[in-house]
Amino acid sequence: MEGLTKTELLKRFAASGVSPSKALGQSFLVDSNLAERIARTSVPGEPTRLIEIGPGAGALTIAIAPKAISVLAIEVDRYIVPVLSDVLSERGVSNVSVLRQDVMDFKWIAELVPGEHYTVAANLPYNISATLIVRILEEIPAIDRLVVMVQEEVGRRIAAKPGTKDYSSVSVKVSYWAEAKLLFSVAPTVFYPRPNVNSAVIEIVRRSTMPAVPDGMYDVLSALVRSGFASRRQMMRRSLAKLADGNLLESLGIDPTRRAETLSHEDFRRIAEAIIAKDLPVTNTGD
Repeated sequence: MEGLTKTELLKRFAASGVSPSKALGQSFLVDSNLAERIARTSVPGEPTRLIEIGPGAGALTIAIAPKAISVLAIEVDRYIVPVLSDVLSERGVSNVSVLRQDVMDFKWIAELVPGEHYTVAANLPYNISATLIVRILEEIPAIDRLVVMVQEEVGRRIAAKPGTKDYSSVSVKVSYWAEAKLLFSVAPTVFYPRPNVNSAVIEIVRRSTMPAVPDGMYDVLSALVRSGFASRRQMMRRSLAKLADGNLLESLGIDPTRRAETLSHEDFRRIAEAIIAKDLPVTNTGD
């Protein structure tokens, strides 16, 4: 299937009076080779059910559609939806459902087929990418894999390991639910208009099994992560002073002089479980 080029995109924009929205931070993919590469990575085997968030004018959509059972494309921009619909219909793409919706308000249960598994394949809106990925992992178990393009800095944080400079609160939350890795970097030249940052494609695969945990454990873990990374250079006995004292950390074999950036998601989980077991109060430290 013919890819979407920059020339075609500009012609369609001119004909429809549409232009990239600065408010939405729009940059449209115009490199069909990259779109095909992401599509092959998203569906390496048998066709699956795909979700695309922020399809824009459809450069990635027309690459993933032939490899999918179905594609649910969620687009917030009401002006770009007619352009996307024309691109798909003129290429005879019939397995894509386009919904005009803000994905942060999306009612997933109403749209997903019960009992089915989904992969997200998308060039995510950069301003919500980390928040959205964590929310999907927390709330939508039917989505068990994501192959997404994000700002490179964000991608490095999502895939970072403990003790590295990019390791952050989002690294902990993502690693609690899934395995993440940065696949490759993407230059600004493949977009129109060109963004001011490099991008990266990352793969996130949900863990097939999760340990049995007490009720409320993840909420406590989240509070620990927020508190620990609020002042990332502080030792744990200080950054977690309102949640867990040094004696509790030592009882778990965790040196209280360590910093949050050195603890794995398993370490945070063990601290959270100990707090619940001892019925200690947890202060909501905010986001």
